Amino acid sequence: MTHRQTVALLILAALMAAIAFSLGRWAENLNPDGIIPHTPVVQDAASGDTTAMDTTGGTASSTASEAGSDTSAESVTPRNAFTFGASMGLLAAGLLYCVIAAGLLLRQRARGLPANRFIIAVAGLAVTGFALSYLIDDYFY
Repeated sequence: MTHRQTVALLILAALMAAIAFSLGRWAENLNPDGIIPHTPVVQDAASGDTTAMDTTGGTASSTASEAGSDTSAESVTPRNAFTFGASMGLLAAGLLYCVIAAGLLLRQRARGLPANRFIIAVAGLAVTGFALSYLIDDYFY
């Protein structure tokens, strides 16, 4: 790799860290108490029943009093907003670097050349962003 490519990789890594930190701070400023996960609930005004969408695409009906008393541990404990924002920043930067690596690879292949170390390093930086996104927030998007 040339000196320019090494500097470019360092700039990309610093940019990834800056994006993660700034999105983490933004999410923390937006939700200072944390992010409370919930299931969307639609209330039927005529019958007083609530319908919650489950993860399989179906619906589960219960009365309004049952829906209010049924709380899970996940909905009580808010998630850290900073780690959520940082995770989203790392995911976004990883996706951007994946697109950049794909573009560089297409350019190399159009010239009839194999992928060089710089392209592999950019792809590795993208994969690092994906992995760190999962490790920081422990949530698969």
